[in-house]
Amino acid sequence: MAGAPAESAAAARSSTNTPKIGRTDELRDVLERDRRQGTERIIELGRWFVLVFAAVTANFPGQPSQGRAEIDLILGGWALFNLAQTLALVAHTIPNAWMRYGMTAVDIIVATALVYLTGGFSSNFGITFYVVIIASSLRYSLVGSLVNATIISLLYLGSGLADGGTLSAATGDSFASHLFLYFVVALTTGLLSREMIRAREKQLTHTFELEHSAILERQDVDRVKSDFMMLASHELRTPLTKIKAWLTLMHEAGDKLPEDARAEGFAELRQETEHLARLTENLLSIAQLESGEIRIKSSAVSLDDIFTDVLSRFVETTDRSRFLCKVDDKAQHVLADPDRLALVLSCLVDNAIKFSPETEPVEMAATKVGSKVQIAISDHGRRIPDNQVERVFASFYQVESPLVRQREGFGVGLYLARQLIERMGGDIWIDNAHVRGNTFIIALPGHV
Repeated sequence: MAGAPAESAAAARSSTNTPKIGRTDELRDVLERDRRQGTERIIELGRWFVLVFAAVTANFPGQPSQGRAEIDLILGGWALFNLAQTLALVAHTIPNAWMRYGMTAVDIIVATALVYLTGGFSSNFGITFYVVIIASSLRYSLVGSLVNATIISLLYLGSGLADGGTLSAATGDSFASHLFLYFVVALTTGLLSREMIRAREKQLTHTFELEHSAILERQDVDRVKSDFMMLASHELRTPLTKIKAWLTLMHEAGDKLPEDARAEGFAELRQETEHLARLTENLLSIAQLESGEIRIKSSAVSLDDIFTDVLSRFVETTDRSRFLCKVDDKAQHVLADPDRLALVLSCLVDNAIKFSPETEPVEMAATKVGSKVQIAISDHGRRIPDNQVERVFASFYQVESPLVRQREGFGVGLYLARQLIERMGGDIWIDNAHVRGNTFIIALPGHV
């Protein structure tokens, strides 16, 4: 029936959802790259902070000058190494696994050399440098951070002993406190990194889903536009072709055209122009609905007058005797917008005429049910399947495929009817309980 299947839309949506594995892989890659970029930026800032601290500490006035040249040489080389890493990040180049291992090894070697040159166990770098390097292990897993802390602890012990230090009671306590700090930092950064990754993963997953939904919506809009263009080219071309053919025939034949043919031509022209007028009115109302420009002005409406107005729109194309109308005495008036209600009933009557055999009547009836008045428009055409009872109220939906269907129409009549009735405070539904035919029922507030 009018208004019609979006099986094609559903199928297209299904096909759009098919490559779910590919989208999951894509999301995983985005998350991993985003995590690594953020981690490398944090490590980059930490390196420069420690470099400035080391340069100031090693060259502060009053500090021993022994080994200062070697320290400055190491710091200069490390500064160039950090600069290269910063430029690589600016160029959006993320180090791979082996490069990350190599960078961590360079950091540890530089830190150990500076600890050895600045006093071993008594070196300030034993805390500052090593702690920052352990914190930079957030680029690895929790296990990687602990392994890094273990290696640094052993190197710290080795550099302190190589510098001539001994594990006295005081030195042992200092070393033990440093060791405790290293592993606390390793645990903290490992756990913090894991939580940051989870939070970022949730955020990006939500963003990815929103973007994917937006893409699907745009695809649906494009699909509706394509369907509309296909329907418009078919629906407008057919009546225009008939109008052009009859006008051409009348113009060329002139007075030679038989009177019965001329009458037939005028009737055909009237019918097709009425059809185009209804299409135009429906599309204009749809545009007003979508833009929010439509205004509903409800008042007491006489259903007898509305029925007469609606049927007058079809007398040129349909035998008046085909319509059966009945309005109960208690259902004479409803609260509605008269123009919009007439448009809704015209859509429903037009739908009933198109989908009923020409010998079958179209019935219109109004009855009082509680505080509501129910208006029923019944046809004796093909019954709408149960699984499409709600779908027919979608815009541009056709029960018959647009390519093979025999009836005219854009498939917007029932969509327009529901939108307008709901805006008037009513409701509309389909009763398809019979073997043949359908009854569209409108419920509106009654008025005494």
